[in-house]
Amino acid sequence: MTVRVAVVDPLPMFARGLVATLDDEGFRADAPEDVLQWASAPGVPLVLLTVEHDRDWAGLRDLLRVRPEAIVVIVLSDATSNAYVRAVAAGAVGVLPRDASPAMVRDVVRAAVSGSSLLPVDVLRTLVAGGAPEQPPRLLSDGEIEWLRRLADGMTVARLAELVGYSERMMYRLLSGLYARLGAGSRTKALMRARDEGWL
Repeated sequence: MTVRVAVVDPLPMFARGLVATLDDEGFRADAPEDVLQWASAPGVPLVLLTVEHDRDWAGLRDLLRVRPEAIVVIVLSDATSNAYVRAVAAGAVGVLPRDASPAMVRDVVRAAVSGSSLLPVDVLRTLVAGGAPEQPPRLLSDGEIEWLRRLADGMTVARLAELVGYSERMMYRLLSGLYARLGAGSRTKALMRARDEGWL
């Protein structure tokens, strides 16, 4: 079985570091810009995929839809037991914390290639106990995300208020609360956060 290895991470330097670590351990790795196109080539794809936002989870679903046999190792910034369980439930065969040592990267990738998985004991206990992955609480409703999309497309607050049936004053108040939930002090910062989350 020919296994091809790719690293997908939003930070180029981190991706290069993982590629170098894998190369040192005998795994020739790529850092493709389009992982779906890369995965469509012959050979079994093994992808180390950093997941930080909803769009990253969607990327995992897309990859497994295109190549169900893909071997996926998720890299997590927030490596809690629940995040590990969510990753496994989503189809990953291995999980690495973002600050994993080169030896841990090697061991998890070798296990994945051999058809095994290395998971922390507390994650196994959670899985055996029937623990379901906890979905992170949604900051915004679908309607609120649509408001942000319309604002990003250039719609005025007055027009948005008219469209959704609020007074302009109420619309400003609702948007102000929405921005606060995003930790953004302005429309621009809220739209930047929405873009980072993959909502736009």
